[in-house]
Amino acid sequence: MADIMNTLFGPLDRKYCAYFFILSIIGFVLLALLVLSSLVVGLSKGKGFEFYFQMFSVAIGYAIFYFQNRLLHTMCSGV
Repeated sequence: MADIMNTLFGPLDRKYCAYFFILSIIGFVLLALLVLSSLVVGLSKGKGFEFYFQMFSVAIGYAIFYFQNRLLHTMCSGV
């Protein structure tokens, strides 16, 4: 029984730290795409404050996703 518990819930190898690294790259790319595309759409279509506030709210979510995965990668790799 202990072997099953250790297999299912035990620590993983350090090679799995790459998972958080890849997620942080994806989060940063999505954040950059959101900011650039919202600026292009907002400026070209003359959007108002509500549009920019919504895009800022979404950008905060992507920024937290990026930071969280970067933090987890740092913790996992032991830097």
